[in-house]
Amino acid sequence: MSDYVPFAEPTLDEAEIDAVTRVLRSGWVSTGVEADSFEKEFANYVGTRHAVALNSCTAALHLALLALGIGPGDEVIVPTITFTATAAAVVHAGATPVLADVEPVHLTLDPEQVEKLIGKRTKAVVPVHFTGRMASPGPLRELCDQHGIALLEDAAHTLPASDGPYRAGQVGDVSAFSFFATKPITTAEGGMLCTDDSRIAEEARVWSLHGLSRGAVNRYRPGARAAYDVDRPGFKYNMSDVQAALGRVQLAKADRLHAARTTIAETYLRELDGLPNLRLPAPDTADNLSSWYLFPVQLRLENMQADRDAFRDELHELGVGTSVHFVPLHHFSWYAENVVRDGQRFPVADAAAGRLLSLPIFPAMDDGAVERVVTAVRKAHEGTRS
Repeated sequence: MSDYVPFAEPTLDEAEIDAVTRVLRSGWVSTGVEADSFEKEFANYVGTRHAVALNSCTAALHLALLALGIGPGDEVIVPTITFTATAAAVVHAGATPVLADVEPVHLTLDPEQVEKLIGKRTKAVVPVHFTGRMASPGPLRELCDQHGIALLEDAAHTLPASDGPYRAGQVGDVSAFSFFATKPITTAEGGMLCTDDSRIAEEARVWSLHGLSRGAVNRYRPGARAAYDVDRPGFKYNMSDVQAALGRVQLAKADRLHAARTTIAETYLRELDGLPNLRLPAPDTADNLSSWYLFPVQLRLENMQADRDAFRDELHELGVGTSVHFVPLHHFSWYAENVVRDGQRFPVADAAAGRLLSLPIFPAMDDGAVERVVTAVRKAHEGTRS
């Protein structure tokens, strides 16, 4: 690595290159046998009966909502601390997102806030396993069961993670994973819908490819019939075999990549402990394991001479890239004008919003890169103390 430590980069080697090259030379690069194999391997890894490979986690969220029968007139509860895609997928399904505040420890969806927001129109809750830590799976599952509503996991950050007996992807009626370039495993762009429900999986497949009854691989192969039906105006959400080949290699490395992230997180927790103006994320416990997709810290700005952005600028000057996860949705103009209810407040999210900062944590970081991050954070911290 260079002296500059980027915020994130994918961990790829010759195995990924060989897999993609093999598909390119095969003569079939769209959705086919590689995507089918990736689905089976991913379902086995997560522990669900079905997996549907798609072109994004956003597509997985959208199709999950449609397969659950959610649409106009329905409401879906989502946390305000998340990427816009979580709530935008609800809008794309024709339903109304209802924003909820988060709990203060992990900044994940607060079950107490969710319970207050459940009404006659509520059809689903979408917990986001923020930064790789599962969002109260037991209480939220119980709450949804009590009210007869669906639980849809936004597991974009969470491969793998667990909380007690719960494993990410197994708690919800449906779950959605992301394979964006920075995610725990990557297909460059891509996502996966997971479920134990055969009907939901089949609905997602049909919706994902224009509503066609048969995909191209079943129409163009020698001896295959060309005829197909269209029973709905579907979408173009399928994953190509090129992406799937990349994903299969990454999935085979998933445990090793997770171990590398965990080692970096443990180093940060140890080496940055005791800095008075830095609140570190909670460590793993025997019963609660994060994917460590992100390493978010919160600045105690009341004791500092600089704000979050100035602290980021200082780290950049010291050779360390950072990011912010996330600006709460209710801070954005569209959500403020169209979604936030009159008088609604989000005190926990608001308190954290201007303090959050994500440090680099990706498997390709060597010991020297981790040490440079630690040194830079300590120096920036010392320089901004009041």
